[in-house]
Amino acid sequence: MSQWKPHAGPQEMFHRSGAFELLYGGQAGGGKSDSLLIEGMRHVDRRGYAAIYFRRTFPELEQRAIPRSREVFNGMATYNDNKHRWTFPSGATYSFAHLQHEKDKYSYQSAEFSYIAFDELTHFAESQYLYLFSRARNSYGLPVRIRGATNPGGEGHEWVKRRWLPWLGSDEELADAGWPRAQAGQLLYFKRVDDADILTTADDPAALSRSFIPASVFDNPTLLNSDPQYIQRLEALPLLERKRLLEGDWSIMPAGNVFKREWFSQLAEVEPEGLRTVRYWDLAASTKTSADYTVGAKVGISADGNWYLIDIVRGRWSWPDARKVIIQTAKLDGPTVPVIIEDVAFQRAAYDDLLRSAEMRNRRVKKMRPEGDKLNRALMWSAKLEGGIFYLRVSHWNYDFINGR
Repeated sequence: MSQWKPHAGPQEMFHRSGAFELLYGGQAGGGKSDSLLIEGMRHVDRRGYAAIYFRRTFPELEQRAIPRSREVFNGMATYNDNKHRWTFPSGATYSFAHLQHEKDKYSYQSAEFSYIAFDELTHFAESQYLYLFSRARNSYGLPVRIRGATNPGGEGHEWVKRRWLPWLGSDEELADAGWPRAQAGQLLYFKRVDDADILTTADDPAALSRSFIPASVFDNPTLLNSDPQYIQRLEALPLLERKRLLEGDWSIMPAGNVFKREWFSQLAEVEPEGLRTVRYWDLAASTKTSADYTVGAKVGISADGNWYLIDIVRGRWSWPDARKVIIQTAKLDGPTVPVIIEDVAFQRAAYDDLLRSAEMRNRRVKKMRPEGDKLNRALMWSAKLEGGIFYLRVSHWNYDFINGR
């Protein structure tokens, strides 16, 4: 412990903060996890002190936090492998735990912690985080603190951004909320009224202090010295992940930010010979005006690894009409172009229906289970576009496609 000291800048600011509730991070590689771990040792020499360090799943703890604690705590405390807990000579404890399921929070109903840490806070549900506030208490007069560290993204991105909006929100979002812009490390005071945060003052007896300190890989010379190519690997990420992990951008969202219009500048008057092509159909479940479109995309890949979007057919059709469109489109594409249907939910019935149809009997009709959610699939195509290996076949549908119409 005596050999560890925070880096000057955000890391040092994190350890100096007197906020009850403090969020640290925003970018990958900023030394967040180390600070989160070390900060919990502040009062291990005091009787009655208890700290707990959460990750969403236990394997995540085993990857980093627990091995790192063995390096730091060894010789200072005794570790219980069954309870995942360090006990110090003073009787103070430091535990490691997970909240994989929503109900896991109730495992701590009778617990008392002076220090509660959440590593990768956006991986947790808001209800889990707020429930642990009831466990933040101490009967020995010791300070009580909650600390979180995270990057943007994850299932809890929205609630974390909303909770620290004065530090993370855009000017428009702050204007809508009526909250001021807060500076890094600045303390603001809030109280909870009818399940909503109300900005108040330090002299309000119901107030709890809150703050945010950003950190980036550039604030962590230890990492930069030991792994100088880490920045290049972050720069190689797809747009959304790069913006969040390298630049700490909390405002970029999947909708409207995965693709940039200027990336669609590579046009092909004709597709090259020898393309391997498929027609991929994503069928909408509704014909309502607000519903998603049924879309059939004809995509090809060339021998040199370039991708071509050759044709788009789309509309809001009931299945009988969509069936007719698919069959007619297959005739126009020709017998060498396979028809691919997503292997999900109601689309399986559409696949079976197409297989039974006389018109498709001699054609290749396949079903394919999509890998990952729509965001991750979009990120894959985003990387191809940004990398300059994606071409649009010049056609009448280009304008509507690029402009999202």
